[in-house]
Amino acid sequence: MNNPFEPINARLNNLEALTLEVLQLLRSPNQSASDQIGGIELAAQITRLSKARIYTLVSERAIPHKKRGNRLYFNRTELIAWVEQGNRQERGGLES
Repeated sequence: MNNPFEPINARLNNLEALTLEVLQLLRSPNQSASDQIGGIELAAQITRLSKARIYTLVSERAIPHKKRGNRLYFNRTELIAWVEQGNRQERGGLES
């Protein structure tokens, strides 16, 4: 007779192994996520803008990027700083 909890136990073991692997990657000093460099997909993920809009901003030189040949590169830290610069100031002196 098979143990009905065996598949659950196997999945829990798999989840535990994956969690330990992720923790190890997060703790590794090799390359932090803040220094990650990527392509248009990274820019779209961070800014939540469409690829077409990002290409427009690149052509206007309005978004931080690097270009090597025909490839675009974006730095996660620079993109986050760029997004944060877009924060609007609260209006002063207005009360409800």
